[in-house]
Amino acid sequence: MNPKLFEADVRASIERSHQAADAFRALDDGASLETTVLALDEILRPLNATQGKTQLFAKVHPDASLRETARTLEQELAAWMTELSLDRSLYERVASFESCANDGSAEGRVIEVTLRAFRRSGVDRDEATRTKIKSLKDEIVRIGQDFDKNIIDGTAEFVIENGHRGLAGMPADFIASHPERDDGTVVITTDPQDRMPFMTFCESPELRRDYHRLVMQRAYPENLEVLRKLLAKRHELARLLGFDNWADYITEDKMIGDGASAREFLERVVSLCRERADRDYRELLAEKRRDEPEAEIVYDYERGYLGEKIRKRDYDFDSQAVRPYFPYARVRDGILATSAELYGVEFRRVDDAEVWHPSVECYDVIDDGQRVARFYLDMHAREGKFKHGAMFDMQNGIVGDDLPQACLVCNFPEPKGSDPGLMLRSEVRTYFHEFGHLLHHLFSRQEYVRLAGISCEWDFVEVPSQLYEEWGQDLEILQTFARHYETEEPIPADLFERMLAAEDFGKGLSVLTQMFYALLSLSYYERDPKDIDIERHMVELKQRLLPFPHDEGTCFITSFGHLNGYSAMYYTYMWSLVIAKDLFGRFDGQLMNRSIANEYRERILSQGSVKPASTLVHDFLGRDYDFAAFEKWLNAS
Repeated sequence: MNPKLFEADVRASIERSHQAADAFRALDDGASLETTVLALDEILRPLNATQGKTQLFAKVHPDASLRETARTLEQELAAWMTELSLDRSLYERVASFESCANDGSAEGRVIEVTLRAFRRSGVDRDEATRTKIKSLKDEIVRIGQDFDKNIIDGTAEFVIENGHRGLAGMPADFIASHPERDDGTVVITTDPQDRMPFMTFCESPELRRDYHRLVMQRAYPENLEVLRKLLAKRHELARLLGFDNWADYITEDKMIGDGASAREFLERVVSLCRERADRDYRELLAEKRRDEPEAEIVYDYERGYLGEKIRKRDYDFDSQAVRPYFPYARVRDGILATSAELYGVEFRRVDDAEVWHPSVECYDVIDDGQRVARFYLDMHAREGKFKHGAMFDMQNGIVGDDLPQACLVCNFPEPKGSDPGLMLRSEVRTYFHEFGHLLHHLFSRQEYVRLAGISCEWDFVEVPSQLYEEWGQDLEILQTFARHYETEEPIPADLFERMLAAEDFGKGLSVLTQMFYALLSLSYYERDPKDIDIERHMVELKQRLLPFPHDEGTCFITSFGHLNGYSAMYYTYMWSLVIAKDLFGRFDGQLMNRSIANEYRERILSQGSVKPASTLVHDFLGRDYDFAAFEKWLNAS
């Protein structure tokens, strides 16, 4: 794709949106609710096909110049959206229909969510304040882009001087894909596709320690100052909008309601998992003492390796033993087939679709003979690409108009030649997780842009993804595609059972670690950042919550991308997990029951933001959600 043509296309969509805004302002005073809401929605429709694609290309496009163009266009799109949110004439026209906000219609819901967004934007402030708000929002977009870009560009090389001898314990295909150089050294990157296996299997504690330190220095120190600016600008904006802090502002329109409730929730989960986490740590330390009887501390860089040893000895499970059953293509095809059968749809490969890289695949979703959505799979690592897993919504689905489009972005092993691209069990889980996001977006098709796609409260967005992970935990489902890449034999039931039992080890520490991340993101945003030494606070909070000591010279917050994207809301993952565990009970062991699945699709996945998320959950469960299923899962062993 030519950057100039892409730039022209996006700017043309902004201009059409400008024209639609003018048309909205010119509506007759007596225009009906339906006419007004449709005209309001027309302002967003020109952006529907370009806004998501711009955000995607800024993160993944292989052409560096187009990535930079997309980042510039992101700023322009954000500036226009801010301008709309502060437009008094638009607001006053919408506010004239406030009495319709709770009338139960789609149009009334559009009025409700639009008025809430307008008021949260500061549209009712004086002109000088609105000007300052716009300036701050523009700055926040640019600062956030810098933070994300530094993480993407922060890939570093780790040189192993003694070559393949330093890779003792690593899988054979990992060694084969990292050949020795002419000088006898081996190089691995700090990206996830190298990091996860290296920290789990490498036998050399010195190499794991040094590698871990390099990984935890990603975007350091440059992102420290960027993060300080980001925290300061967001705090300033929150205060300008009448909130005590950014945490209260950003959670006010979410399910949780305010920062204090988020903290209360997180501290509750900490208390629930603390005992189990302490037990997990004692087991890690006991394992370390088998080789070092005087050891008193387990370090972060030892955690994955020691956990793997415990799983081998106590659960008779070797993580490498399942990898032959997870070649990339089979996993992809298995998840597609499972999803198609579950929801009664077809995923049809589109070989002639325009894609931005040869490894990207395109599929249409066919439902009852009709094409209802399209998605892309950009699943393998490359230079300059987003380093984690995410679903990027490219276009919301509008009834009678736009089809929903989205892209999954991951960094999984890529099949090459005789290498089948064997996946780790954790990567298979991630695939199911991200595909859950995808289904949520693709099944949502509404009358209005504002209600379509994943437009629900942000702290509900991880529910469908975490729920879909459960389908990757079922033996019958896995055996439909988890077949040995050489023998075609399905994954054995006894290996599967040992795998599940082994995965249960470390659950307490895993949840507690998530609470560290969540409380860190919340605490950075729930007070004036000028009162925070962000590095020291990171260390002190870790010392309070986790048993692993801080490793001097490391600073993981500089590569903690959620501090930009999710800001104070990393709690979302655990909040959503509580709800997902409750929803899973409705399937009651019938994971491939299409009747239940389609009820879930109809009452939750397809609804966008037509109703509040708590109402959607109640519609599906027949009651409000609660903690019971989550606590049962946490305490199960």
